[in-house]
Amino acid sequence: MKKVLGKILISLFVVGTLTALVASDTFIFQTAKVKIDNKEGSLYIGTPVKVLKSVDEKNVLVEFSGMAFGDKLYTGKTQSLLMATKTEGSFGDKEQIVKVQAIIEKGYLSEVPEEIWEEHEEFFYEMCTQCHGAYKPQSHTMLEWDAILQTMSGFAQLYEDETEYLSRFLKANSSNGFYPEQK
Repeated sequence: MKKVLGKILISLFVVGTLTALVASDTFIFQTAKVKIDNKEGSLYIGTPVKVLKSVDEKNVLVEFSGMAFGDKLYTGKTQSLLMATKTEGSFGDKEQIVKVQAIIEKGYLSEVPEEIWEEHEEFFYEMCTQCHGAYKPQSHTMLEWDAILQTMSGFAQLYEDETEYLSRFLKANSSNGFYPEQK
């Protein structure tokens, strides 16, 4: 009887743990190559996904949604923040919100957004406090950060890749970015 009860408790624990993993929101830790509809694609850093199930010991199936513009998926109609791309095919023919599933390695996932952006945040404050106090990323919208970066990247003498690096961090953490519950 004790063995049966023990096996039941272990089974319930395993099912509960798996359910918690599958139900939790997770984020892309760094830009990663993925399989979308058995085609190559990319999921970009910070994108929130929901883990649906394990595919094997190395990979999981995730789901996410966004605004489709051909082979690119954005957070919204303004196309301010790219979430995913496909190398073949499209997410949709018209501007529409779509739900997408992808297979990704587990190592590219994190449940803690702050970990994802540590280096970006450090670079932001390092660059932007040389001349003035830096605003918190959530103090502006994605479009406002676009305008600010267009002006300030010249003053800060940023290379194009540095501007893109900062832009992704600021937009993802903006007042209308990926993490509204943290504002």
